[in-house]
Amino acid sequence: MSAVNVSAVLFPKADKVDEVIALVTEVVRKVQENEPDTLLYYAFRVQDKNEIVVVERYKNQAAVKTHVQSSYFKEFAAKLGPLADKPMELRNGNMLGSTQVCRL
Repeated sequence: MSAVNVSAVLFPKADKVDEVIALVTEVVRKVQENEPDTLLYYAFRVQDKNEIVVVERYKNQAAVKTHVQSSYFKEFAAKLGPLADKPMELRNGNMLGSTQVCRL
């Protein structure tokens, strides 16, 4: 089974950006501590916009299921809703080319 690549674009309300950053930072930490089959999980803020992108790579679909069913992700999603200007946008896709570089 092949890896699953996801990006989630979050759109915090202008006055809630810092709160969303804190939530994202916490969920990234918990994912890194608890999900060995999540191969890559980090976030960045888009320059000059109220957007945060979470980049995710999972070993397989089972790892995605483990992630979205975790208590800390459910808590994150529940808290995010009222802080968002609009719903997050999810994008799934495949790696381009036959090789990859990841030096985090």
